[in-house]
Amino acid sequence: MTLARRLAEFAAALRFEDIPPAVVASVRLRALDILGIALAATTAETAPSVLGALEGWGASGDCTVIGAKRTAPAPLAILANGTLAHSLDFDDTHATSITHASAVVVPVALALGEAGALDGRALITAAVAGYEAIARLGMAAPGAFHARGWHATAVCGPFAAALVAGRLERLDADRLTAALGIAGSFASGVLEHLEDGSWVKRVHPGWAGHAGAIASALARGGFTGPATILDGRFGFYRTFLGAEPDVRPFATLGHEWETLAIGFKPYPCCHYNHAYLDCALDLRHEHALAPEAIAAVECRVPAGQVPIVCEPRAAKLRPRTAYDAQFSLPYSVASALLDGRIDLHTYAPARLTDARRLALAERVTHVIDPDSPFPRGFPGWVRVRLSDGRLLEARAPDGRGSVSRPLPAAAIVDKFRDNAGRALAPARIGEIERAVLALDTLADVRSLAALCRA
Repeated sequence: MTLARRLAEFAAALRFEDIPPAVVASVRLRALDILGIALAATTAETAPSVLGALEGWGASGDCTVIGAKRTAPAPLAILANGTLAHSLDFDDTHATSITHASAVVVPVALALGEAGALDGRALITAAVAGYEAIARLGMAAPGAFHARGWHATAVCGPFAAALVAGRLERLDADRLTAALGIAGSFASGVLEHLEDGSWVKRVHPGWAGHAGAIASALARGGFTGPATILDGRFGFYRTFLGAEPDVRPFATLGHEWETLAIGFKPYPCCHYNHAYLDCALDLRHEHALAPEAIAAVECRVPAGQVPIVCEPRAAKLRPRTAYDAQFSLPYSVASALLDGRIDLHTYAPARLTDARRLALAERVTHVIDPDSPFPRGFPGWVRVRLSDGRLLEARAPDGRGSVSRPLPAAAIVDKFRDNAGRALAPARIGEIERAVLALDTLADVRSLAALCRA
């Protein structure tokens, strides 16, 4: 049995009743989190170009574009909503696979659930199939995609999206396998945005969802794709990585639930930064640090993270764009020590030229930590040397929001309220919250989708 066939059979056979209650509760919170982030993103710099693309095409359809008055055909709604969901870099991350699962999965489930007038249980079941797939696709080569310059979310996402879409469109295992075979030819997304801080990474989950939905539609119509797309001679892993996949993660489908291992983000920046921000904030609050008293800051960083958040150093010290800053460990740690918090305002364009912030960032350096467990976790280790000679140190085994340090459900709900409040009135926010937190009892996804429009 090929890996694609194994994923297809799992998705085709999955029933809502098979899903543990904890996984159902997790999906409800993930949907809420993504909707809040996407709504907040409608007020940010990316939104006009995303919505402008839809306007330029003159496309109309029955599916909600989050935070907009217009609607669009399902594939274009998925493209827009997935891009919005990832535009603030505030969406969840499965650490071992290093994938942003919900920004791919939720927009596909919402659009096709809305298009098919399906109920909340159908949406949750399809979403779980997608979550379990994208996690394992990345776990089969942990850290290897990023090391080769591929964005794991972008290249693994089309397969997961094809399963979500195919499940909602009631494809059998044969056609789901074909959909995966087709999705493999749509997989793309490189990390070159790190060189200039451009926006393209933001569209990766949107494109992955769009591609998976198209692959599913083609398979539904009888189009074929190779069942050996993942493990074949010219398959996904050999072509993208020049290596064979570790097949062990696929053996646990339906027995271990990787959905529960996806961490929520408390900070709107690259997940690699998070544990260091926890350490910096803890030190600032515990010792009432004044930025002027800080002589030097050292972060001990695993080698695999250095090209993403530490280098090239000149660009990390002087971020050119907000997105550049979100991938800068020096800028982010300096901001935590300066402001005592990290939020969406941290990466506002006006702060990128703040002299005090940039001066402190120059005092933040990194050294390689050869003993880091990365990518099995994203630990942090920060040492602060004060001008009076004192040395302060903080370590975190992983960032807040991870499996080992989970955020309470109330914190995720508060995050949703804060994000959604940037775009909607309180009464509407309350309606969305109630609908999503009761998603498994929702009779028709269209009622929830309508609430997410402007």
